[in-house]
Amino acid sequence: MIGCVLLAGGKSSRMNGIDKALLRINNKTLLQLILDKLKIDNNKIVLNTNRDANNFKDYNLNIINDTIPNFQGPLAGILSGLEWFDKQDNNIEWVVSLPIDTPFFPENLVDKLFESVNKNNRLVGVANSNGRNHPVFAIWHISLKNDLKNSLKNNIRKIDIFTQKYTPVEVHFTSSFDQFFNVNTPDDLKLAEDMFSKGIK
Repeated sequence: MIGCVLLAGGKSSRMNGIDKALLRINNKTLLQLILDKLKIDNNKIVLNTNRDANNFKDYNLNIINDTIPNFQGPLAGILSGLEWFDKQDNNIEWVVSLPIDTPFFPENLVDKLFESVNKNNRLVGVANSNGRNHPVFAIWHISLKNDLKNSLKNNIRKIDIFTQKYTPVEVHFTSSFDQFFNVNTPDDLKLAEDMFSKGIK
């Protein structure tokens, strides 16, 4: 079975510290837009955030903080997700990671990542588009959690550096627009609103 960790643990410094998960486009938060698109049961989704869990009480989600302190980056959020699912009695073997600020991600992201790691017998699969990898959009086998924890303790914070020894399969996505566009700044938010107004979702 597949779980999903939504990564929202950053400081959002380019958005003046505003919680990007709660930014709104078309009267919906980025978090809600992503949940709508994922079509996964909420009990198989965790939101990794280092903010007040009460901010998300209306979403009926599992909320987890980084298990390693001091904002260690997306790998810390991924580790937190792997550890959380590993503690549950739910037969989750794979965990898909994606950032909370990317409302245009491909609808078939989870299925395609899962199919690719199975077909190629790999422990990690990474999304790729237009010749570029998007390592935060990835699928991870639950067995990687101990090695990932040790790597973070050794100050390895870059996803590509951690995954290179596992030779992750690149999973290719194509589209007429940038499906992996992320909302980092107020200008990005305006651009995302414009994309939605043109029917891009």
